[in-house]
Amino acid sequence: MEGAPHGVSCNAISPGWTETELAKDVINRYAQAEGRDLAEYIEEINQANPQKRMIQPKEIGSLALFLCRDEAFGLTMQNITVSAGSLW
Repeated sequence: MEGAPHGVSCNAISPGWTETELAKDVINRYAQAEGRDLAEYIEEINQANPQKRMIQPKEIGSLALFLCRDEAFGLTMQNITVSAGSLW
């Protein structure tokens, strides 16, 4: 709200499971702790999402890029969830 009169918008992007090396490391730790196979655990995560997949990093980057464009200036104070339909 403070920045709006000065031409500043502010938004948040809240991604669900995103297919990155960091996510794979975390998932691998979860799988190991439960004595499970990593590929099986990842597939279980994918199947738990309505779109049956993990978010791709490019999707987050594309949204961030759009939010920086003049055309998105009217979007402000939003928390945009990118989760393949999951309500985590």
